[in-house]
Amino acid sequence: MQWTDWNGDGLETLSIVHNHEGVLAEGVVTGHFEASKYALKYRLVIDPHWLVRDVRVQIANGPRLHISSDGCGRWVNGDGSEISDLAGCMDVDIAATPFTNTLPIRRLKQKPRVPEEISIAYVSLPNLIVEPVQQRYTKLDENRFLYEGLSTAFSAELEVDGDGIVLDYPGVFRRLPCENRNEGGL
Repeated sequence: MQWTDWNGDGLETLSIVHNHEGVLAEGVVTGHFEASKYALKYRLVIDPHWLVRDVRVQIANGPRLHISSDGCGRWVNGDGSEISDLAGCMDVDIAATPFTNTLPIRRLKQKPRVPEEISIAYVSLPNLIVEPVQQRYTKLDENRFLYEGLSTAFSAELEVDGDGIVLDYPGVFRRLPCENRNEGGL
């Protein structure tokens, strides 16, 4: 599946493989951050309960990030050293992609109109710095969620498909129509 940024200047292509062991999501993103262009690729290993277990992000000709989680809120660097600042974070949010919003949407299995505040390991651009942030998700109906970044006071109403994958993130991302109807899906 593919997304474009709201201005049509950036593009993401995502491949998802789903089996009994979980989900492997691999994306390639090009876009703009402030006045600079960037290209990055990412790879997420997600267990069957929609808990992120491994995160790899690479900026083209730039920094790399590799962190892993035990699925209980403990994170380590690629060398195995613990990242105590991320203790309790269950999900990851990579700034360059709307796919990472799918992680809490799938994992939380919310009832309508019951907000849930969560800690997220947020990966910023362009330096791939990871820090804990607080976010809130509220299921409005079957295909709409209110996302709120509590530290930034940013909010958006996300439209998702039947698999919880973002279709429209107003002002930020929108999914392109699938040319191949077998594409995507979980």
